[in-house]
Formats: sequence, structure tokens, C-alpha cells
Amino acid sequence: MEKIKPVLIPTLVELVKLRAHVAFVPLSTEELADKLGQSQQAASQHLQQLEKLGYVERRRSGARFAVKLTGEGQDIVRAYYSGLKVALDGKPKEMRFVGKVFPGLGEGAYYIGLEGYKTQFAKALGFDPYPGTLNVKLESPAQTEQKRQLREFEGLRIEGFQRDGRTYGGARCYRATVGKAALPAAVLVIDRTHYDDSVLEIISPHFLRGALGLKDSDQVELTVEIC
Repeated sequence: MEKIKPVLIPTLVELVKLRAHVAFVPLSTEELADKLGQSQQAASQHLQQLEKLGYVERRRSGARFAVKLTGEGQDIVRAYYSGLKVALDGKPKEMRFVGKVFPGLGEGAYYIGLEGYKTQFAKALGFDPYPGTLNVKLESPAQTEQKRQLREFEGLRIEGFQRDGRTYGGARCYRATVGKAALPAAVLVIDRTHYDDSVLEIISPHFLRGALGLKDSDQVELTVEIC
């Protein structure tokens, strides 16, 4: 999807205040313009642009349209909120996460083993990662929100690259320790991933499942260092 223009953010925020992230809300462009302090024409254009971008849905509701944020639209607002919270609260030294181990898609070992990534991980983190990721499902909305906030911090950049005509995306990593044994690790925030912010993907020089005796659905704790 196209990157959203900053001028459209207040419209999304206003729609959330109207509970349009929960259900379709009947709303005229006149009403929206009044809430935003804008002209009716501007409010109408904003809704049209947001619909084109896939951030809102509109459907006829009597003489008016009803509007609802899509999942992608809600993600934009949550990211905006997380950015503001980080800016207001400042950067913590660390973040603590708790979640449950779950089986991944089986792609971690392949990607982590690619030389284009391995060399960068070794340089950035000081260790060669075990070929695979430990996948952790976070246990609460507060923890998911904390993962979104983690995205606002710079981290250690891993650049994408091309190999055999294929493009591999970049990521950021954040140093971490896992479990009571405080095993060294890193949380990956991947530019393009199948997972949402309720999931942590973790690499380590250790096979964490074996080293910590973890099975699917076991709870695990980790502490992430904020650079």
C-alpha cells in the first residue's frame, strides 16, 4: 500500500473517536468537516483518498454514507499513537516481554542461514545466530502495544540484499536476553513479515528451545535492550 500522507492522519484519528474502528458509523462529509475544522470539500477528499488507500470502507446508509476503518487503517492509527507515546514518555532503557512459544512457518532457518544476513548479524550482534527463530505470541494488548513502541526505536539495522535475481528485505534487531538463564538473543523487527505486532521473532547463538527446555505453549520471558 502507498504511504499515507500526514494530512490524512487527523481524519483517521477522528474516525476512531467516533468508534468507526469498531463498526460502520453513519457520517456525512458536513459532520466530518465540522469535527475537523475543515471545508466539506477537504473532508470529502480525505475520505476518498483513505478509501482508495484501503484504510477505510464506505457504504450507503440511508441518505448518508457509513464509514469504518479497515485493519490497515487501524494499524496506521496505532502506529501514530505509539510514536506519540514514545515521544512524550521518552526512551526506556529496556522493555520486558512475556509470551507463549508457538511453531513458526518453518522459514526462519532458511533466511537466518543466508550469508547476506549471517554476516550482518555477526557484525551487529557479535554472534552467529542458530539457524532458526524462536516465535513468541505476546499475551496481552499491552504487550502488543509495547511491540509497536519498539518499532519507534532505531535498533541495529540489517540491510536487504539481492541474490540470484531475488530481493531479500531488511530488518532491525534489538539485543535481548531470554529466560531466567538470561541467554543472549535479539528480537527482529522485519520490514516485511507474515506476523503482526502480537508476535516476537527471536534469534540467538543458542537453540533456545533446547537450551531452555521450551515446548509449544510454554511461557517465556525476555528483556529487550533499547539502543
